[in-house]
Amino acid sequence: MEEFKQYLNDNADEAERRAAEQVMEGLQGLRLESKVAEVAAERAALYRRLHWRRIFTSMVALALLAGAAYLFFVKNDTPAPQQQPVEQPAKPPFPVVNQDVPSENTTEKTASDPIAQLPPDERLPNPRYPAPDASMMRGDAAAGKNQQALLDQLWYTDYPLKGLKPGNSFKTVDKNLKKRNFNAAYLELEQLEGFLTKNDTLRYLKAYCLLETGEGNEALAYLDSIQGRHSAWEPQLQWYRGLAMLLADERGKALALFKQIAKSPGHPYRRHAAKAEKLLAM
Repeated sequence: MEEFKQYLNDNADEAERRAAEQVMEGLQGLRLESKVAEVAAERAALYRRLHWRRIFTSMVALALLAGAAYLFFVKNDTPAPQQQPVEQPAKPPFPVVNQDVPSENTTEKTASDPIAQLPPDERLPNPRYPAPDASMMRGDAAAGKNQQALLDQLWYTDYPLKGLKPGNSFKTVDKNLKKRNFNAAYLELEQLEGFLTKNDTLRYLKAYCLLETGEGNEALAYLDSIQGRHSAWEPQLQWYRGLAMLLADERGKALALFKQIAKSPGHPYRRHAAKAEKLLAM
């Protein structure tokens, strides 16, 4: 470009200079138009970016406003939970009696009942069955009657025996004991003893039969032989040992055992033993 300008200054005539100037002006015009077009293109691109940015910003703002409005109206329009009316129980046509509480005219709460002498928390219903006849156990008839009266108040025995599950071998025995036919049950056990030697179930059943027939010493011997060997039997077995001691006229031993049972928390015969302890102290 410099050589061209030097040529025009040194060697070119007037016509060539004018032509060259026109060419130069044309080139400058073209460069200016190109620059203007480039600047215009960049500005258009910038405007487009700004335009879309404004649109995006506007959409985000509208979305936030719409979300806030939705939460506001939904919260205000949600009805508060209504409390259901509590239905009042209909009054029964007649007073309801608590069947778990015995009525005042039951035999265990009469004034003449010996149990009435015990504290309220130690009272028990009377035994279901009377004790076996022990009135002839002593030579003194009056003492025998007192002993019988004591046993009748403490004769809390029951069958099936708690914790004991007799097998098929004792099916007939079980049937007779449920009928309270103790003599027939004992005879059956005597026959079974010939081939069921050292059987604790047989011994316990024999002890129960002897207890219910008034044979205190014999019953106590069987009960002592299985004492402490079966935890499921032990609570009831301890109580039966106390009754057998009374039948055998061993009141001191019976009282000591009853005191031990009465002091054992959770023992199923604790209240029975407390009653026996008080009656024996009279």
